[in-house]
Amino acid sequence: MSIEASGKNMELIVKAREQHDRSCPYGGKATAVEMSYFDIERLGWEEGDQIAGLTIVGDEKRQPYSIRVTCDAEPRPDKVEEEESEEILDAVATRELETVGPSSN
Repeated sequence: MSIEASGKNMELIVKAREQHDRSCPYGGKATAVEMSYFDIERLGWEEGDQIAGLTIVGDEKRQPYSIRVTCDAEPRPDKVEEEESEEILDAVATRELETVGPSSN
């Protein structure tokens, strides 16, 4: 990606951060920007990078060419997280491990 295009994307993130900080209904300050994994790779960035003071977070539900600025003040849906954790635990608990050893050739 060209330096000019990268600069335009950084400018877009700065504007989105400013808009978030002015209008956040929870009174929070922006801490992260959610992006599709496609866009992160396309821009040559990596998840966890800091861009304009915001942490880049990959979001598989985010459509390419769109971003969402978030903050720590936003409420998190705890119930959804608990259900997801239970599903993962159930999947791990019901799967049997297989013993793998050296081949006998």
